[in-house]
Amino acid sequence: GRRPDGFHLLDSEMVLLELADRLVLMPGSVGLRVEALPDDEVPIDRQNLAWRGLVAGIGGEPELTCLTLEKRIPAAAGLGGGSSDAAAAWRLGRRSAGADERPGPEEMAALAAIGADVPFFAAQLAAARIGGIGERVDPLPLPQETEIVLVHPPFRLETGAVFAELRPSEWNGAAGQGVNDLLAPARRLSPALDDIFGLVIAAGGAPFLTGSGPTVVARTDDPERAAAIAARLRRAGVRVTETRIRREPASIEPLREEMEDA
Repeated sequence: GRRPDGFHLLDSEMVLLELADRLVLMPGSVGLRVEALPDDEVPIDRQNLAWRGLVAGIGGEPELTCLTLEKRIPAAAGLGGGSSDAAAAWRLGRRSAGADERPGPEEMAALAAIGADVPFFAAQLAAARIGGIGERVDPLPLPQETEIVLVHPPFRLETGAVFAELRPSEWNGAAGQGVNDLLAPARRLSPALDDIFGLVIAAGGAPFLTGSGPTVVARTDDPERAAAIAARLRRAGVRVTETRIRREPASIEPLREEMEDA
């Protein structure tokens, strides 16, 4: 459904992956430093989701603090990269302020205002069912299919554009149980998705659109099968990432030893 304010009501299942960005919070000049490929087009100003998460975690603009973001998750790929960065930076801000890193209902609502996927990553669960506009996060058992092959199409899909294309007739799993409701609008915006789905099927995988796309995922419980699917896709000229479902949330580690070594 959709609320009067325009936000769509969600019913999603999310899991953590071992594929992850890295954030470092250190004393220094105030600002955000981003290490990413030029094609990723990651914002480097205060509109960056990681910076907004840090500000929310601290409760205001940081003083003499530098946040470094090392991007490994492709941007605008439907993988929750920006949202996970926002949640990680929120946790870093809370840690630096000596506050609780487990968000309560008020914090979850505030995090949902940054991005619908941010509360899930802040909740520090390996798998969860998401409701509301993202603020309702309930734990789920991990799926058996832990081996993940991510297929990265050579085009982007903006989340806002995909949701804007979503029709009321496509709400509530109208396309079928276990099908991403955003698949149909994503295909209308990028018909080349059909070619990606066809390549995954030909490689022996069952394709599924993750988030608002355009990343397509194939899942299996067999590491050898995952490797074979990935190899066939690479031979077909497709960019692929092999990863696994993560069983524990990301940790915050002090950099004291690294600084002493330097």
